[in-house]
Amino acid sequence: MFFGYWSIISSIHGEYLWACYFVMMGGICDAFDGKVARLVKSTSDFGIEFDSLADVITFGAAPSVMMYMLYKNVYINRYPGLEDLGHLTLLFSFFPLLFAGIRLARFNSELVDPTVKGAFSGLPSPAAALTIVSFVFYEFEQYGQIKHFRWLTITSLVVSYLMISRIEYQGFPIMFKKGENFVKRNLKILGVVLFVVLIVKLKMSLLFPVMVIFVLSGLVMNVIEKAKRDDEEIEED
Repeated sequence: MFFGYWSIISSIHGEYLWACYFVMMGGICDAFDGKVARLVKSTSDFGIEFDSLADVITFGAAPSVMMYMLYKNVYINRYPGLEDLGHLTLLFSFFPLLFAGIRLARFNSELVDPTVKGAFSGLPSPAAALTIVSFVFYEFEQYGQIKHFRWLTITSLVVSYLMISRIEYQGFPIMFKKGENFVKRNLKILGVVLFVVLIVKLKMSLLFPVMVIFVLSGLVMNVIEKAKRDDEEIEED
């Protein structure tokens, strides 16, 4: 929640790259907070609800505010004749917040056992937010500015819709299975940390292709699973 709040403040002050970094930091914290809670046996309904509120701020409000400020301070200033589009940009930038809220509310209402985590129904809100901020990283590293606002809008609309879709996505916990060897588990954690460090150290623009692959993986697996179910129904008939 703190990183989401800090990201919003950064966007208001025009520090868009810092806003992206803080959303990314929030994503790292979100990946481990549930594991820490289960490790110390402090899971509760309050914790689940509070975690969702934090996610709405960090992965919904923060990307939405960043997009609005980019539209307002960069896009419209670059094209002075587009001041009348202010209300439209407000609508477009609202979608990540709206659909993150809907997705998290649906997730909590359908959650049966908080200790059991499997596939996600719909694109997880951290993944959606990271896809948006990784596009901003990509644009700044490649062009020194946001050059393709149209693609930023399309990216935002696509991931916003996928958040409330019924397409299944494998979450971060799938990497760490219950009862797994201690050494193997810690090597996996080290690998994830090293991957994040390499992304930050080398080029943040590498994160965008990674997120695109993750988003597309859910769509591809959904098609494959549907084809399998159709084949099974045909065989039963």
